[in-house]
Amino acid sequence: HLSGLRLRRGYQRQLRAVMASSIRRVVSLTVALMGLLAGSFAVAAEAPAGWQHTVFIYGMGASIDGEAQIGPIEVAVDVGMSDVFDALEFGAMAAYRADNGTWSFTADATFMGLGGHGTHDTPLGGQVKGEIDVDQITLMGTFGRRWTDHLEFLFGLAYVDLSMDLSVQSASGGPLDVAASRDADWIDPTLGLRYERPIGDDWRVVLRGDIGGFGVGSDFMYHLLAGADWQASDAVNLFLGYRLISYDYEEGQNQNYMRFDLTEQGPMLGVGISF
Repeated sequence: HLSGLRLRRGYQRQLRAVMASSIRRVVSLTVALMGLLAGSFAVAAEAPAGWQHTVFIYGMGASIDGEAQIGPIEVAVDVGMSDVFDALEFGAMAAYRADNGTWSFTADATFMGLGGHGTHDTPLGGQVKGEIDVDQITLMGTFGRRWTDHLEFLFGLAYVDLSMDLSVQSASGGPLDVAASRDADWIDPTLGLRYERPIGDDWRVVLRGDIGGFGVGSDFMYHLLAGADWQASDAVNLFLGYRLISYDYEEGQNQNYMRFDLTEQGPMLGVGISF
């Protein structure tokens, strides 16, 4: 019992240290991403006439489902069983878009803080309690070429920085009590389509879908966005939508193995300012 207590305390100290490091990393990366966006705004301000520029700020509710594994520790996440695993926290997004009617450029930075806990049955008839905490920053840069008045082809890059903590304990007070933390980052090439159509004088529908990864960074990723945009004035619009990001990433072996097969999604509400 004493050795088990020491082991648990060691894991707790390690977990606190990793969490502190993750917080510092998230802050520094957020500042860097905002700097990239600020640079995009400065370049856009010097662009020739004919381009429309829009800055978006969103709030986003985020949930998560899938599987995550670090070394031998694996936690299954199922949003569909909300009474078993509730993982709703918070996300935010800032984006910039420039469009001249033929070509477009979009840069967006997304932060998601996701976490939850649940109890799961084991093959031997017992139960274990799993906990997961995820901090993720996603930076996407996309160029678009318009095919028709409403449809454009997209190609770009997606950068993902992920910090994850997992823990598994016996629900019956048994000796099982393990935890692990890991950071990962990768870059995925992406291809996609964006569809936009006005509805009346002040409304428009926006649909977007991207796929990527292809084994370059992750094995596979996809991104979906659907929403409605209301033009409140010549310079201000309000946006209500839903966004989903899914990826399957793995690397390493044995104790260094990690796999993240996760889908993060949620409603979003924001404002855009055009100039």
